[in-house]
Amino acid sequence: MEILDYLEKSLKNRISFEDALYLYNNFSVIELLYLSFKIKSKINNDIKLCSIMNAKSGKCSEDCIFCSQSIHNKCKIPIYPLKSKREILQCAKKIEIENNKIESKYRNKKLKIERFSIVVSGKKINDDEFTEIVESIELIKEETSLKVCCSLGLLDKEKLKELKKLDVRIHNNLETSKNYFKNICSTHSYEDKVKVIKEAKKIGLEVCSGGILGLGESLYDRISLAFELKELNVDSVPINILHPIEGTKVYEKIKSGVIKVISIPEILKSIAIFKIIMPYTEIRLAGGRIYNLKDYQSYALMALDGLMVGNYLTTKGRNLEDDLNMILNFYNLEE
Repeated sequence: MEILDYLEKSLKNRISFEDALYLYNNFSVIELLYLSFKIKSKINNDIKLCSIMNAKSGKCSEDCIFCSQSIHNKCKIPIYPLKSKREILQCAKKIEIENNKIESKYRNKKLKIERFSIVVSGKKINDDEFTEIVESIELIKEETSLKVCCSLGLLDKEKLKELKKLDVRIHNNLETSKNYFKNICSTHSYEDKVKVIKEAKKIGLEVCSGGILGLGESLYDRISLAFELKELNVDSVPINILHPIEGTKVYEKIKSGVIKVISIPEILKSIAIFKIIMPYTEIRLAGGRIYNLKDYQSYALMALDGLMVGNYLTTKGRNLEDDLNMILNFYNLEE
């Protein structure tokens, strides 16, 4: 079969696991990106931007091998409790100011940071922290035009219901496939995360859930993750690429050669495959893109619906103007 023979199959949501494996193994990076771009062009050509705030950093009890905030890893990062409502609101307002600058400079009303996410470390947040975050969300919705997301760990049903009233999108990454999860974390399970996602979807909450490429997972695991996310009917899939931080267990595994560093062609092919499998889901590139893709980031735009801009949780992001120019140049060239 030719590459474009899979176009209609993808648009009809009929790509099988076997199709995905065949596409990855038998077509080049450019061919896969071209197919994903054709799929994307049939649906929506916009690039939706979001930004996150590390509202509570460090001292996480979970033993995720990749996370610099885990107490089981030894990383030099800022550690602080939940930031105040004023600090969280100030961060959101700074994004609103950036949006005004973008609209003024680029005269493009679509090119803006539309989502702001409050992220906290830890398996769960306590009731007092949750109340503070709810009040912070209310202030943001009152005083800015931003859509609000939050990443608050393993939330129970009652807290999910409270967030539903605020019309937020929750974030809860699966991180990797069900089969590979045991290799990256032992203090909570893949099923714990799935339970939260299913409960959130059941009550009508939007869900953002994705994973990390480069944890030592196989191609089979990577494609499995895409199909598992599709089965859960999540609304947005953030694709992170491992940025190994000194002091984490995954950093040591890469340094010793136990885990092989993921290559640029692997990354780009994987992003394209995610879009081909999930044509109607927002595929968003997030952490690790600068470290791993460098000058090849613009290639990924062919398969992307969104981009996380600004700083990440414990690593620096790219200059916003560079990202905006990259997006505009890509679409100008395409036109």
